[in-house]
Amino acid sequence: ITPVSHVTKSPVVLYWHDPIECITSIFNHPLFHNHLDLTPHKVYSTAEKVSCVYTEWMMGNDAWDMQLVIPSGTTLLSTILSSDKTNITTLTGDCITHPLLISLANIHMST
Repeated sequence: ITPVSHVTKSPVVLYWHDPIECITSIFNHPLFHNHLDLTPHKVYSTAEKVSCVYTEWMMGNDAWDMQLVIPSGTTLLSTILSSDKTNITTLTGDCITHPLLISLANIHMST
């Protein structure tokens, strides 16, 4: 239970996990083993390499720019954080939660 400075209908409960452990767990999960991009790459729509295709994070120019400034032998692990108010009604008495969801942009979108 977390103390707060304002009045609430019920006690505020904070559940916390180490974000580095969460990212490590995602990175090492066997489901994603063959579905991670660890180096930037380019995909072109034609053999003439006139037009790039951008469907994944590691295909973008930002990934290339960032990879160039980090030490050799290292790679980008781009973290995605998302949060939204969620109503939990079943067996909780109409509670509201604000979960923080975490993922890696390196995971292929088709996964």
